[in-house]
Amino acid sequence: MNSKKGFVIFILAFAISFAVLAGTLASYTTTLDNFASGSVVAKEFIFMEDGTDSFQQNVKIAPTDTLNWSFGVRNYNGTFVTETDLYYKLVFTASATSGKQAIEPLVITVKNQQGDVVGTINGTGTVDVFDQFPLQSEGQRHGYTLEIHWPSNDEIDINYAGHNFGTTINVSAIASQVPFEGNGSGDDPGQGEPGQGDPAFATVIYSIVSRSVGNPPTHTFNITITNLSEETINGWELRLIYPGKIFEIWNAEYQELDGSTGLYSITNAVNSIPPGEIRIFGGRAEGDGYSEIESVTLNGRENINVVCVL
Repeated sequence: MNSKKGFVIFILAFAISFAVLAGTLASYTTTLDNFASGSVVAKEFIFMEDGTDSFQQNVKIAPTDTLNWSFGVRNYNGTFVTETDLYYKLVFTASATSGKQAIEPLVITVKNQQGDVVGTINGTGTVDVFDQFPLQSEGQRHGYTLEIHWPSNDEIDINYAGHNFGTTINVSAIASQVPFEGNGSGDDPGQGEPGQGDPAFATVIYSIVSRSVGNPPTHTFNITITNLSEETINGWELRLIYPGKIFEIWNAEYQELDGSTGLYSITNAVNSIPPGEIRIFGGRAEGDGYSEIESVTLNGRENINVVCVL
């Protein structure tokens, strides 16, 4: 029997910025930075390797305009297909562009490839969408479309004239071999339930990169922080209970606060995280790496989405 390949979490972040300027819909520019070979093809999330890329568009929009932006997620890269059931979660977040106020009249609709509406954001907010690729020998792809519409209302539209308004739409994709919490424990995948309680301040994704057998065993890990708020995080401190003894961190500093509980403080005092952007750091620790991080806070905030893929 062929053994199934182990999967580490794969994260990609797309960001689209819309700015209100005089006139109608204008042309846009496209940039693709931090490109990792094999990670992004035609605006698609490919759940095949570990990495992070971003796709940004700066688009002009005016009242009555409707913009459509399509992308896909797939479980193959042209050569290899995932060898397990693959569950994924898409998080759509609309917030004010850094330095601007949000365009509150916008209606942002998320549609699947059948054209069904799977989530709607009015102004600002978050929608979670869950789906999966069941194990098959052939590669699979799911398509999604973001429809951004500005319904016209003369009494309201005048309040959003000028260059001081902009909305950023961030789409993040996370994959796992096991269903995500909130996916209904085997129910049909569908929209999550955003808006329950306080909006999430950030998403923290903890993923195991590799394990080494030894005495004691060790592992390497990545942690990705996504700023879901409308404010820039100027310097950050992540506190968490780590299931092992950390002995190395890169792209940040760390301190063990309580050896009996495994409470750590991980900081980067000079690194800012603008709204919708992500920061990644990694490290090495003793332990087998099969336990989740706990009690996660970011700059003292407890309303954090935590995803662990081990």
